[in-house]
Amino acid sequence: EFELNKGIGKSAEFKGLKAQYLFLFAAGLLAVFVVFIILYMVGINQWICIGFGVVTASVLVLFLYTSD
Repeated sequence: EFELNKGIGKSAEFKGLKAQYLFLFAAGLLAVFVVFIILYMVGINQWICIGFGVVTASVLVLFLYTSD
């Protein structure tokens, strides 16, 4: 016997991130990407832009996964 709709009533979760943090995760990564593009278009060295993107995205992910 199979149960249908097992997820009804549960909050959304993706790889351990609860629903309230999913929006922050997506918005944070989008913001990091936009700032990366702006820095690159201003003329800052591409390796500095890449380093900025990697470090800030890593800090964002670590902050969100440890804030649970």
